[in-house]
Amino acid sequence: MRKQNENLCSLFIQRKLLLSACLVLCSVAAQAVTLEDAIESALKVDPSLRASKFNVLATEENIAIARSRLLPQVSLQGSSNQLTQTTTQELPVGGSSSRSFTGPSVNHQFVIRQALLRPKELASLRYAELQSQYMELKFKSDVKDLRTRVIHAWIDLLGAQQIAQTYERPLHLMQIAAKQERAKYVQGDGTKDAVLEAEAQYENSKATYIQAVEKLKTKQSTFEILTKIPAAALIEKKLSIDSMPVFSMADKAILWANFQDSSLERQMAKLQEQMQLERVNMASADHKPTLDLLAALNLAKNDATSTQGYQYRNKQVGVQYTVPLFAGGAMAAGSRQASLGYETSLAEGEALNLRVEMDFNYAWAQAFGGKHKQNALLNALFSSEEQATAIRRGFELGLKSIAEIAAVEMNKSRKEVDL
Repeated sequence: MRKQNENLCSLFIQRKLLLSACLVLCSVAAQAVTLEDAIESALKVDPSLRASKFNVLATEENIAIARSRLLPQVSLQGSSNQLTQTTTQELPVGGSSSRSFTGPSVNHQFVIRQALLRPKELASLRYAELQSQYMELKFKSDVKDLRTRVIHAWIDLLGAQQIAQTYERPLHLMQIAAKQERAKYVQGDGTKDAVLEAEAQYENSKATYIQAVEKLKTKQSTFEILTKIPAAALIEKKLSIDSMPVFSMADKAILWANFQDSSLERQMAKLQEQMQLERVNMASADHKPTLDLLAALNLAKNDATSTQGYQYRNKQVGVQYTVPLFAGGAMAAGSRQASLGYETSLAEGEALNLRVEMDFNYAWAQAFGGKHKQNALLNALFSSEEQATAIRRGFELGLKSIAEIAAVEMNKSRKEVDL
């Protein structure tokens, strides 16, 4: 028993020293860290958010790539070769005559191509614009998700701190009560079962406190990893248990309408449908003709034996058309595949709407029921505080024991933790 008490005292001393050291190390500015400061810090350091931002920038380049196919395409190509040619001619009188030539063969071509009719490229440009909008919404969704995670980490950390402190508070009284029962038993005034009961309650409470401290360490680590802010900066902060949400069932329809209008998930699902529809248009455009305006300048020198020393300069202006006729069924299969993808996006959007509505109804039930549960827990805490006050007065009058004070304080701690 003495060893256990020594271990507990050592645990208390270590914790007090840790808290004191943290308070010394944390400046006034650090202690003034707010929830918004934590969110801003997380937004700056979170690697997944940086990746999401880079994805937005990369997707924006798809617009420039798609638009470029509709802008003038300018190319210059050429070749320069050393030509060796032998010409043999059969003579009417019999025999043959041969001539050989070695010389340069040069060809340079400058071409300007301007798209006039390109249905697929137009659909690709619209698809790229929708894709960019989708990634912007995805980035906003990632920011929102990160903010939510920081808020949860903030609440979890402050709650864990208060829970650990709450479980620590009655331990000293329970230790004293266990010692008194042991002393009474040694003097012959107590019973062994009372001693064992007091010591068991003390050990159980100590184990609960140690478990709370370990959970606190986990919450501290999570908060620090997420925000890069030392958890010690939040030591003096507490969650308020007095502020209560005020809303009624009449607010549900208003909240649902607002949620539908602002839901990023729903907006992203709509963009997905539009993107799939553009994919259908792109696949359908494979069947459509294309028309380009061409302007070319060609400079050539072909010193074959029949045109030795000739140079050519050609200028061409005209149009080029392409009419797809048959590609082995690939275009038809591509159209069917795109249409099925569009139908899939419609079904997924419908499923998303159902899930969002169910999640909203669940969240509403939790919040609405939680408000009434909070009222009940506040009343229970008030009741336990009154009981503690009455027991303490009885102890001052000699009518109650320290064990009864410890028990009521432990009950009060449990009520606080529940709240």
